[in-house]
Amino acid sequence: MTKLRLILLAAFALASCATAAPAPSTQPTHPVTAERNPAVQVDATIFLPPPPVADSALELAERALVRGPWSAARRQQALEDNAIDPFAAFDNVLGARFTRANFPATNTLLDRAGRAAGFAGDPVKFLYRRPRPFLSDRTITTCIPDDERLRASFSYPSGHAALGFAWALVLAELIPSRADALIERGRDFSWSRVVCGVHYPSDVEAGRTVAAAAVARLHADAEFLDLLRAARVELEGEFAPN
Repeated sequence: MTKLRLILLAAFALASCATAAPAPSTQPTHPVTAERNPAVQVDATIFLPPPPVADSALELAERALVRGPWSAARRQQALEDNAIDPFAAFDNVLGARFTRANFPATNTLLDRAGRAAGFAGDPVKFLYRRPRPFLSDRTITTCIPDDERLRASFSYPSGHAALGFAWALVLAELIPSRADALIERGRDFSWSRVVCGVHYPSDVEAGRTVAAAAVARLHADAEFLDLLRAARVELEGEFAPN
């Protein structure tokens, strides 16, 4: 892994010399058009840069990092992290009692934050239509089924990473005594997309940026603030504040 990290760092140093990304097409080839989701309150097309140029030094270095090698245990974790379930994602930090049934108000809050962040990158996906790494490199194998739906979807940014990191940010705010561990778990959850072979590191980093923007914007939404207060009351009985 040290060698791969050095390759990636070297490629980042060369990135400034890379040819600029081509202008995005206004006619996406994806079978479904990207429509504005009502849960989304930020425009990621404004603040996200283009992804690395296809087959540039940076993308080739990223591809090497995606290849791994990864341990069987880490691949299994990536498979488990494919599930869209904040309680399964964070019960290793918050304990076995952290379930949807025990914390319904928290469930509603996390659903709202996850949708706001997870869908916010869709317009960017359709702008750049970046193929997933396993489609560009046959030596990369995915930890989830390689089906037509996955092949027809785009890589940049990672919506899965965005929603997972948004969950981490919200939970860290609500449970400050576990904030560091929650953010670390959110980072690890999002990195599972690289381990799984379905996203590049830059896709995941862009997803985390989308999450931060989406959660920040939600704090200006009165309905979200009501949900936040309800979840805080619910969680205070289980998790002592600092």
